[in-house]
Amino acid sequence: MSSSDSSRRSFIKSVGVVAAAATCGAAGAKAQEYKPQEQKKLTQAAARYQDHPNGMDACGTCPYFQFPKSCVLVEGDISPTGWCRMFTSFSPLDRGAHQ
Repeated sequence: MSSSDSSRRSFIKSVGVVAAAATCGAAGAKAQEYKPQEQKKLTQAAARYQDHPNGMDACGTCPYFQFPKSCVLVEGDISPTGWCRMFTSFSPLDRGAHQ
């Protein structure tokens, strides 16, 4: 092995180490700058909200309903006896959501 091969290998190794360090540093900087956006709510029309129940299903029994008259997913005043297409009887944790 000649000295030029040895120096070439050393150079390639040092370039690889520098590139890896630069990539990790950039990823770390981006992670620190991340700020989640506020989730926009659906309009009542988009959710097909109605101010009366759908059979036995009503907003007051949905885990997204927030007492006394709001919803995590739908904007505006929401009646506990109302209903929309986002209604579920499952807890968000049961649906795979994380806290």
